This record gives sequence, C-alpha cells and structure tokens, in this order.
Amino acid sequence: MQSFFFIRHEGRFVKVDFRHILYIEARKNYTRLVLEERPTALVLVTLKQWERLLPRDLFCRVHRGYIVSIEKIVSFDNKYVYLPGEKITIGEQYRNALSDVVTILANEQVRETVRGVHAHKDVLSEFEL
Repeated sequence: MQSFFFIRHEGRFVKVDFRHILYIEARKNYTRLVLEERPTALVLVTLKQWERLLPRDLFCRVHRGYIVSIEKIVSFDNKYVYLPGEKITIGEQYRNALSDVVTILANEQVRETVRGVHAHKDVLSEFEL
C-alpha cells in the first residue's frame, strides 16, 4: 500500500503523506483534512470512506465526527485526545477505540495489542513509570 494519496486542491492534485495528517473532521458532505504544515483542505470523502482508505495502524476513529493520527497523539484520557494544539472529544461509542490499538504501560504490566488480541506481560521490576 502506498503511504500517500492525492487530493484536488485549488485546481491541482496535491500529494498528502499519511504521516502529515493530524486529524480528519466530518463537515456535512465533506471532510476537513487537517495537516501538520499545510492549510486544511475540504475533501468530498466521508469518514467511512476514510476509514477504508487509511492504514488502521496509523489512524483511529475516536468520535462519529473525527479520525485522528495515532502517531500525532500527545496524550488521551476517557474524554479527550490531545494533539499538538488541539483537543478532540472522544465519543461514547469510541471510548475503547484507542486503548484497543495502542500499547499502554501501567501497573507494572505491558498491555500489547496484536491484531485486536490483548496480551498482558509482566514488566521487569527495574522498570518504573
């Protein structure tokens, strides 16, 4: 799979690398593509279409109106995802979406997700959070 795609913007096809996306926000029939170092772009693509296009290991839907880049997440809790300069609400039905796809170190255990299967491993006692 390619690590990029092209969007039509101001009469040209502009290359967008997956790793430059901060998040995607639903806007009626369009979606707003928010990038790190470029202006945002409105694209005639639904969030469901984005979910099929974007790599699952790089992106996560956290709300009916938002898909976020996992790599750009600074932190998250039960209510919000914090991206550089942004705070995005986590929807009720998406509460476990992030914790299901990232590795979380807590309570001296490593919780790893491998293709949707959770495995718990003890962490060496020298490792402290």
